[in-house]
Amino acid sequence: MRHHGTRIDLVAPGDLKRLEKRHLDDSLKALALVEGAPAGPAIDVGSGAGLPGVPLAIAGPGRWWRLLEPRSRRAAFLDEVVRELDLNAEVVRKSSQEAAGDPTLAAAHAVATARAVAEPSRAFALMEPLLAPAGIRVVWLGRNAVTPPGSERRAEGLAIMP
Repeated sequence: MRHHGTRIDLVAPGDLKRLEKRHLDDSLKALALVEGAPAGPAIDVGSGAGLPGVPLAIAGPGRWWRLLEPRSRRAAFLDEVVRELDLNAEVVRKSSQEAAGDPTLAAAHAVATARAVAEPSRAFALMEPLLAPAGIRVVWLGRNAVTPPGSERRAEGLAIMP
């Protein structure tokens, strides 16, 4: 990521020096929630730089991940990451709205994650059609974000919604 980070606008140039703490450690905050979710695939909506999907796929290789990214340059980067790291994952080049209309993706995931995709209420709404019954949605909250109705805060900076 450091090599491609600024070339294809994956992370802000100032964030490269604090990549581990700002992005990787932050992504892994959800590991216990993901591990505690029902069996089944996970989807990272708006995966972009692969955060949080790639770190979670590395830390929990037993769960199949879909990295949902509509932008072709970022999706190509993710394809390379999945191949080089031999992750239990695939890159899906679709928006969340397109994925919701795809019968192979709609209501098919035990876990859905979204980090820096949209404000929390909107992120939860984007993930809802992709979630299987009894699945969970996990959203990263900004410092001053309000916890959306129907969700609950878990760990610092995370909210979940069934």
